Amino acid sequence: MSILDILPSLRWWDLVDILFLSLVVYQLFVWFRGTRALRVLIGLVVLGLVYALAKLWGLFMTTWAFQILWQVLIILVLILFQNEIRQVLERVSPLRYLPSRRQTSASAALEELAQTVFDLAGEGVGALVVLVREEPIREFIIAGLPVMALPSGPLLKSIFNPYGPAHDGAVIMDGGRVTEMGAVLPLSSRADVPEQYGTRHRAALGLSERTDAVCVVVSEERGEVSTVVGGEITVWESPERLGAKLRACLGLTEVARPTVAGVLKGIFLDSWWIKIGAVSVVTLAWLILAGQQNYQVEMEAPVRYVRLAPDLVLSKVWPARVSLLLTGRRHLAVNLKPGEVRVRVDLADYGAGEQVIRLNAGNVILPVGLALERIRPQDVRLVLKPRGAPAGP
Repeated sequence: MSILDILPSLRWWDLVDILFLSLVVYQLFVWFRGTRALRVLIGLVVLGLVYALAKLWGLFMTTWAFQILWQVLIILVLILFQNEIRQVLERVSPLRYLPSRRQTSASAALEELAQTVFDLAGEGVGALVVLVREEPIREFIIAGLPVMALPSGPLLKSIFNPYGPAHDGAVIMDGGRVTEMGAVLPLSSRADVPEQYGTRHRAALGLSERTDAVCVVVSEERGEVSTVVGGEITVWESPERLGAKLRACLGLTEVARPTVAGVLKGIFLDSWWIKIGAVSVVTLAWLILAGQQNYQVEMEAPVRYVRLAPDLVLSKVWPARVSLLLTGRRHLAVNLKPGEVRVRVDLADYGAGEQVIRLNAGNVILPVGLALERIRPQDVRLVLKPRGAPAGP
């Protein structure tokens, strides 16, 4: 059987199933892109395809080995990638959209921060500032020194002074205040980070991959100011543009309402090659799995009586049709036509009078690949009369 035989049996809710899973695959790829978790996910998908093919071809030992392997892999994935799994669950949770205790810095403070980091870049001084948004970051940072102060240019310059004890760490800003300095952030494990980015950028990437924090990085080698949000690095040319970006990230600017054209562009054009790949992978997997799926279909079929003795006539029959519950491969069950199923009763051994005949699988003729699960009603009643006998009860 070819997987293409499944196509005629597609229904609208099957298309919804494929599109929903494609959306899940696309979002997982976008969230984990460039991280070690993505490579593991791709490896699991490949192993899943091998397992599906082994089951399709009836490879007993391979199927048995993979069934044991999956149990171990699931435990390992939960242990090794608990942070990534927590991040995904938090992103899909509707509770993250509820009002929180978030406190944002004033626009003036952000403007001063933007100007200060550009001043540091001009002086060849490196810096790393983390702006906390909705998601907590406490579990991802270590070795920070507690501070409680309003952000100001002189304060930040003193912290990142190359001769200061905390200049190599990050400054944490939460609720419009500086709360920690000298904090150590988790480094990103991405393999595609350009070589010119050093430890500060990798630390900013590592935190942005796990939370929604905004990281502002100053490169002392290149005199460059950049932001890292959601694993993406953006370089800024002026304090004004940086300040506008920070205000937007912290919700201090009015967000433009989405337009129909913008939504459609985002759905069909943005990262279109990733979306086509997700739909292709999910569709192929769906066709393979659907081909192995047992499917049930219920239908009615007329009861036909054969080999009636020449001297008898069939007077009364009840019921004329019976309901059959059939099971089999999806493409056979869904595309089944009423004429392909027949119910036959052999009357060669029955004489005149009222008869009650119990139907079973032997009375039902089915296409190869389908099996009978149930007949309702199972008993048929009929009256046989001698030919030429007067009509009557």
